[in-house]
Amino acid sequence: MNSPVGSETPQKKISTAEAGLGLALRINAEVLAGRIDKSIYQRVIRIVTGSSGLVLPPYPAATQEDLIDGIYNFIQLALSASALTTDETLDEVFGELAKETDNNRSNIRVMAKQLRNAFAHNPWRPKWQIYPKYRAVFPITLDDGSQFSFDATSLDGDGVKPEHVGGIEFWIKLLQHCARDVA
Repeated sequence: MNSPVGSETPQKKISTAEAGLGLALRINAEVLAGRIDKSIYQRVIRIVTGSSGLVLPPYPAATQEDLIDGIYNFIQLALSASALTTDETLDEVFGELAKETDNNRSNIRVMAKQLRNAFAHNPWRPKWQIYPKYRAVFPITLDDGSQFSFDATSLDGDGVKPEHVGGIEFWIKLLQHCARDVA
């Protein structure tokens, strides 16, 4: 995982994106279990910015539903960041997708790029925007033996759903696979 100091490697980039998504999922679980509730909105929060700082005042009108909606958005942002980071890192390490020679890696890269693009125009309500040349089935096998076929034949215009990328479980395994692949 990346920290603000030290070197940033391709592996650390993808691992950090995975960790961010994992944190969003952990916080979501805590909210759903009631261990984090709307009371977090009742306190003043002071944020050190390197300047005069920022104060977030209490938000007494906040509801538990506001918290659940906010955490959902947090997961969306983390998923989007993981797709963006993975796509850019794979480009950085292996070159342009069009020149990819490994078929399995190419299929992984197509899915990551398409997920990234789905978030590009509306990160809160991502929709697939699949160009005709990518409206196909892309079988993927990860180094742990996990398999999934990214079926982009009829996704164009649909909202993104976890099952489109094999579920969150497969996506996390894909991030781990890619982090090892770029190491």
